[in-house]
Amino acid sequence: GRSVGIGAYLNRLGQRNIQMVKGAMILTGPEPLNKLMGKQIYTSQDQLGGPHIMVPNGVTHELVQNDQDGVEAIVRWLSFVPTNVLALPPMIRSADPVSRKIQFRPTKAAYDPRHML
Repeated sequence: GRSVGIGAYLNRLGQRNIQMVKGAMILTGPEPLNKLMGKQIYTSQDQLGGPHIMVPNGVTHELVQNDQDGVEAIVRWLSFVPTNVLALPPMIRSADPVSRKIQFRPTKAAYDPRHML
């Protein structure tokens, strides 16, 4: 569901935010903002904090369809966290072999940094 006011602000302070497809995260609704602007600009909460706003801006880290998917995403994320402050994170075998040939080398010209991944 939606998260409004302080609840939405606390979401932004979190390490990991999971948002439902049908649930906005907003600090305030469209009515107060329209009043502040002196004209109607916003007509819905989705325009202010829907997934199409929060995902590209990096506020939402994962988008889910429902509460069950959200819980599964939390459990999956927690599987990467150490069991206590003295423990090391869980080790998983990489599917990317160490002997893999390097396919991309950065240049002095502009490039998409995602090519380095």
